[in-house]
Amino acid sequence: MRKFFRYLLQYAILAVVGYFIYQTAFKRDTPPVHDRAAWTQRDGFVALSYGGITIDDHVTSLVSKNLLREQLQRLRQAGYQTVTTADIVAFYEQNKPLPEKALYLMFEGGRKDSVLFSQPVLTGVGFNAALYLYGDRLNGWNRFFVRRSELNKIASNPFWDVASMGYHSKLINQTPTGGYAYYLTERLRGAPGGTEETQAAYIARVTEDFRLARQSIVDMAGVTPLGYVFMPANTLGVSLPEAEAAPNATALAQNFPMAFTRVGETYNPRDADPRRLTRLQVSPNWTADRLLLEIEARQPKSRFMDFSQSVRQGLWQVPVGELDAAGDRLTLAGPLGKDGFARLRGSEGFDNFLCQVKTTPPVGGASAIYLRWRDAASFVRIRTTAERVMVQEKNGTSLNTLFQYVLPQERSGPVVYDICVKGNRLLLSVDGKNVTSYPIPLLAETSRGSFALGAFDEEGATSDPAVFSDLSLTTFPAHWVSAPGINDVPLGQARTLTSVVLPAETLKGDPLRDAAALITAAANGVSVYLDLAGSDPATIEETASFVQSAPGALVFSKLLRGFVLPLGGLDDLGRLDTIITALHAKGFSVALRVDAAGQARLLEADFALKPDWLLFDTPPAADDSAMIPLENRFDRSHMLFRAAASAGSPTISYDVKR
Repeated sequence: MRKFFRYLLQYAILAVVGYFIYQTAFKRDTPPVHDRAAWTQRDGFVALSYGGITIDDHVTSLVSKNLLREQLQRLRQAGYQTVTTADIVAFYEQNKPLPEKALYLMFEGGRKDSVLFSQPVLTGVGFNAALYLYGDRLNGWNRFFVRRSELNKIASNPFWDVASMGYHSKLINQTPTGGYAYYLTERLRGAPGGTEETQAAYIARVTEDFRLARQSIVDMAGVTPLGYVFMPANTLGVSLPEAEAAPNATALAQNFPMAFTRVGETYNPRDADPRRLTRLQVSPNWTADRLLLEIEARQPKSRFMDFSQSVRQGLWQVPVGELDAAGDRLTLAGPLGKDGFARLRGSEGFDNFLCQVKTTPPVGGASAIYLRWRDAASFVRIRTTAERVMVQEKNGTSLNTLFQYVLPQERSGPVVYDICVKGNRLLLSVDGKNVTSYPIPLLAETSRGSFALGAFDEEGATSDPAVFSDLSLTTFPAHWVSAPGINDVPLGQARTLTSVVLPAETLKGDPLRDAAALITAAANGVSVYLDLAGSDPATIEETASFVQSAPGALVFSKLLRGFVLPLGGLDDLGRLDTIITALHAKGFSVALRVDAAGQARLLEADFALKPDWLLFDTPPAADDSAMIPLENRFDRSHMLFRAAASAGSPTISYDVKR
């Protein structure tokens, strides 16, 4: 009887392996369809991650095959389309577009069941996925993990990408109490009383592990892995000490163009660091409806109407501290002696926005309003104490105070803010008073980020929370006006006006007067462009040189944002590209004015022009399909169309397509 069961087990194993090979190599399913010529979205993508998959619906530690099918079917019905690892790399490195609801599907751990049981589900919904695995598990025999002989078949399967979670999977530095560390996050400790691994040896070990992680897949699968998952999550770039983080970051950059280092959030915006991406690990007990709700709570949003319900709706990510809501009040408190922080989910794509909020800092501490938060090394914030207001910007290791305002001693109650952020300018009102006569300039590197709140315990003893109330936040798209002169632009009503286009020839008439005009526009946070439409290449180059050498050139170089160049009037697109490149090198932005003939010419051209903006002298076409080829090549959020003008108005407005 024992012999019979041994044979039965062997045949079962052979059957499973045969089925596995059939599923991953010989079955000819229709591959996923990726209509990349029709993709136009450049905002970001959703990343979902699964561990192993089981066929037993009663196993609570893994997502069942039936649940996976239900979830992926619902995602497809909701309009999601999967993308490959190469698509994500091209999105970040080449500004290539993605589909409207781009989904990157991941299976971590390199388990056989991930491929065996999910393959028919992927086939049924037309999705593809990426398998992330450890390199040292590819050799030898095991029941759970993909082996070398199977990896090659998976890599050639159109439903799968192969990516890495590192090479060595074993934990290190285990202690008698059961503690341990991941292979890349600590130096090796010797026996009790022995010496610890030197920094040089640690760097060499980390460097070699990343090399092996990539090379093992190259050797065994014949493909170069593009993606990497760093374990454990939320350490690299977050909590890992610099001595350990720096070698990991360097080796990662040398071997992989893309990496997931965080979990908890699912949306990755276009301005994210491609080696600091985040994914949502799907819980085994989530229904399809719950998964869609979790994704929706983390999606980008353009407007938040009811902040009194924002906590209940799960709009806030609170990694440190506790956030509570009572009516129109939000209170944020950190653990005793630590700072609290709460990030508004879905706000990572904010560019231009208005914010009104009242805040009361904790006694002996400070409250903070983060206008653009990427991470602890990149943000813009307004910090409030009982005595003063400070606008601070951090880019890298340097924290700079851009502006300070001392609050009147006799004031009481919350500090009332009215904030406008436009591009790289911040307009600030405190307690109904415009405290700066000129917009506060922001660095290009902090041009986008999430909205967040902070609470600081400066004395290490306060238990009071920071209070925020009457909070409203509204984004607005780019809005340009072309006018004969600055006096024709209603700057007093131009809070949501982002740019003004002025004729270039006026500068040569009275440069000092026009320098004053630039100052007037800049004081309202409006970027100024000079219109060179209709000019030949020689005139364009001459004007650009004049701007930098004329009287008042210092003002011009600081306040002039860029130039509007003609498309229709230039036959040599190569020379136009040279001019654009030269202006970019001088720090200027470039917009192309495109008439109807120019639009057709732009569609036909195979030359890779790289303007920052396109100004169409026609309204958007009723048939959106006519613009898809251009939206595929250019950022549609930087494509502006001529709006209907009022009779007798000297100005022309340009807006994004609604």
